[in-house]
Amino acid sequence: MLLVCVDAHASPKRHFFEPDDLELEHPGVLDLDLQVGPVWGNASGGNRLVLPDFEIDLGLGQNVELGIDGTFGFDHVNHASRHYTGDPLWIAPKLGLLDLRDDDGSDWALGVEFGPRFPTLDSVGIGYGTLALLGYSKGGAHLVLNTGGLIDPGSTVRDHSESLLNGLDFDLDFNRYWSLQGEFSLAYYLSHEPAELVLTAGMTYAVNDDLDLSVTVLGGFLPDTDHVGLLFGVSPKTALW
Repeated sequence: MLLVCVDAHASPKRHFFEPDDLELEHPGVLDLDLQVGPVWGNASGGNRLVLPDFEIDLGLGQNVELGIDGTFGFDHVNHASRHYTGDPLWIAPKLGLLDLRDDDGSDWALGVEFGPRFPTLDSVGIGYGTLALLGYSKGGAHLVLNTGGLIDPGSTVRDHSESLLNGLDFDLDFNRYWSLQGEFSLAYYLSHEPAELVLTAGMTYAVNDDLDLSVTVLGGFLPDTDHVGLLFGVSPKTALW
């Protein structure tokens, strides 16, 4: 068991830190997680359409997974200045370091995620990200704390974004088909971008063992960041070997 999960001046905007899901896939299993939908911001941040937010996870070995994480979308969709943008692409191995079971049936897990962050449409240079993950599980409830930091590519090689991250991911399985998810994320920037505080809540329906459908509502609570969003998700998985 291991679960976790700006209108900047010159730098490209990373819209918000999303606590990551680190339930490690079995070796050879490929899991694709896609989300699309509208997100509304303030006058400076503008509204946008996420097309898509994606995470690709491939199990490489026991307690080892390779993840690719990124987001693309149309910014300022209600203005003539709308354009297609891309957040940094994060390619990161995910490692399960520790998994302990207590006598009362609860689980404690520890893991890390780290790797380079590559520029996409609006940025140059290469960044880096690191997260430490601490998970607790009992019955159908899973709670994960993740903390770390990111250095993101900027509009020039020297203009990069630096942030300290804290996040909390909650997952509650009602039965084989339905589950409830919630996330809390906080990003504090050491560069000039405004801080971010985002909460999400969503429901997932497991069509079968290899396909999930979801809907997620997000709310932002600080100025100059995303305010409200509605994202629809699909997550198929398949065994490659």
